[in-house]
Amino acid sequence: MKLDYNKIGFKCGIEIHQQLDTHKLFCACPSVIRDEKPDFVVERRMRAVAGEMGAVDPAALHEFLKNRRLYYETYTDTNCLVELDEEPPHPLNEQALSTALTVTLMLSSKPVSEIQVMRKTVIDGSNTSGFQRTILVGLGGVIETSLGDVGISSICLEEDAARIIEDKGDVVTFRLDRLGIPLIEVATDPDIKSPEHAREVAEKIGMMLRATGKVKRGLGTIRQDINVSIRGGERIEAKGVQDLRAIPKLCENEVRRQMGLIEIKKELFRRKVKPEDFEAKQGESKVKNLHENFQEVTACFSDDDRAFIQKSIRAGKKFLGMRLPGFAGLLGRELMPDHRFGTELSHVVKATTGLRGIIHSDEKPNGCVSEKLCCGLKDAWVVVIVEASVDATPAFFKIQERLQKAFFGVPEETRRADGEKTVYMRPLPGSDRMYPETDEPLINTQNLVHELKGSLPKLPEGERRDYEKMGLSPEMANQLVNSPSAKVFTVFVKEFPKLPPTLIAQTLLSTPKEAKKRYGSHIENLTLDHFKGILSLVAGGSITKDVIVEVIRNLSETPEKTASDVVSEKKFGSLSGEKISKIIDSVYEENSGVESVNKLLGLVMAKAGGRANPSEVRKIIEYKKLF
Repeated sequence: MKLDYNKIGFKCGIEIHQQLDTHKLFCACPSVIRDEKPDFVVERRMRAVAGEMGAVDPAALHEFLKNRRLYYETYTDTNCLVELDEEPPHPLNEQALSTALTVTLMLSSKPVSEIQVMRKTVIDGSNTSGFQRTILVGLGGVIETSLGDVGISSICLEEDAARIIEDKGDVVTFRLDRLGIPLIEVATDPDIKSPEHAREVAEKIGMMLRATGKVKRGLGTIRQDINVSIRGGERIEAKGVQDLRAIPKLCENEVRRQMGLIEIKKELFRRKVKPEDFEAKQGESKVKNLHENFQEVTACFSDDDRAFIQKSIRAGKKFLGMRLPGFAGLLGRELMPDHRFGTELSHVVKATTGLRGIIHSDEKPNGCVSEKLCCGLKDAWVVVIVEASVDATPAFFKIQERLQKAFFGVPEETRRADGEKTVYMRPLPGSDRMYPETDEPLINTQNLVHELKGSLPKLPEGERRDYEKMGLSPEMANQLVNSPSAKVFTVFVKEFPKLPPTLIAQTLLSTPKEAKKRYGSHIENLTLDHFKGILSLVAGGSITKDVIVEVIRNLSETPEKTASDVVSEKKFGSLSGEKISKIIDSVYEENSGVESVNKLLGLVMAKAGGRANPSEVRKIIEYKKLF
């Protein structure tokens, strides 16, 4: 069923996080990602504390209750005490601030007159300090799109987090190579009108960031967080979308998930089921009297033919079940065909307790379980499979908590992008998690903003128009705007004025792809000097454009050689006029009946193997025809 996004009250905003190509934000360590074995590892634990207003952030509490051990892998030559939170931050990276202010001006945002570094509580372990340093740089602004203007709410400069190397639930290993790399965060207003529009907005902001020439390129250097809601629902933040192509389908799937949750809410109301049926009060222990709500049903699965069930029984695991009053048919695909409510329960339990292995009555009925849990025709059940020594109380508490939220439709929460769908991570953070960083001074930006206004980069639309004026097709101009080769192209156009800009663009963009497709060439081995050498040979008449793909093929196999070396060894050099004349004579002898100059030109060029200039060949043919 095609969705009418205007009718369902679709609202969407995007936060773009782009790494800058500078040293780290609060120290001089290089912003490089490492794959080697770390020099040493530090163990830490996190705990949630009340903020200045006396409240504990719900997301921080969620992480603290996991009681996890955190390991940080560190390198002596690219990490320092700042990243280990053993030393105060160094002065703010001026180049990063300048780039963030440049983006602010490009988006017609209003730069703040005075920079104040803030601490934002983050207690999932990805920051050794327990907070992320972030700086508001600009407010307001707009970006033009095919469906109208989309407002920019804020532009910030912040630290990137450490990256996860391994997650075992109660033990998580991070690496500090990414921690502290400067990030620009561009957040839009909820003006996005459809999933496809969301992708367009992300692409336009990404292109604008790249136009600064100061951002990193490649997988993992840019991430999108997408906020989605529909009428009757709540805001959901989907974090970590890396592939722009996944944005439309992810938004659509999230909308369908929320629509299903709203239908479940309505159905529970029609069935007159009440939230009180799922009371789960916290006491001195984790949950008061919760053990009365679930019991062991392992014996009921002795005849179950599912492989994972039998494997769990052989491993000595126990099956604990709970009755869900009034939920018959609501855990499967009846009201949520694209995302089962049973999956919601599974994700919450896994994210909060680390336990896996949840099954329910809508997957496969089991009369023994229903009878043992005293389920009526309108009731469902859920079973948690755990090790014999594990206390399942926290898991059932989270299940009951999530069941209660079902009566209110869509709960506000942070979810993780998983391909084209989202997975529960934690509750949305509260508003009391930001406070000033006392180790960093205030910075006045007015003089810097004044300097930057006179040297802003050209916007992608302007660059595209300039390329088309040079003779590039709209398609090639668009490729160039989105390519890291754009700056190199501009340099080569000035350096080789006799060469058509289209030929230069093809040499940088399409010809390497052709070599990879035809020969499987490792074009990642090619360097700027290789391309410069090729174009120099073409400009000097030493080779023709028709052999460029062969030169690229050979250079990718032997990158230590120069373009001149390859041309000399493989005899790719242009043929002399005398040799061309001999080829023409042989073509005349083999094709005596052919009179068309164009036909003869094609035959000669094929025999010359791309080593002859077509215009020169044409002149010699026409001259010979006169006699």
